[in-house]
Amino acid sequence: MSARETGRAVIIKTTTIANGQTASSEVDLEGFVLVGFETPAALTGTAMTFTVASAAAGTHKALKTSGGSALSFTVAASGYYSVDPVNFWGVRILKLVSGSAEGAERTLTLHLMPR
Repeated sequence: MSARETGRAVIIKTTTIANGQTASSEVDLEGFVLVGFETPAALTGTAMTFTVASAAAGTHKALKTSGGSALSFTVAASGYYSVDPVNFWGVRILKLVSGSAEGAERTLTLHLMPR
């Protein structure tokens, strides 16, 4: 699915955190950069961080800010979170990581724009 924003296409992708897990399935950004994400109507965790890898099924590492701390958002159910795309330049494979094991399967919606 796609939408329009300021003349540039916004691409929507989804990823799922399985019941009892913290990390989502991998998302291949395929030349796009993350600009925002949506949480579902129910969410167990109250924080969201990110891991990245250079290849599918590769070793994931925590995405950190230039200050060396993990990039983290305080989150709640049914929210939209705008992210600074600069933090995601160069990221190919992405996972979102909930701060708590999810109590059921959760689908997160990612908003991506071309690099």
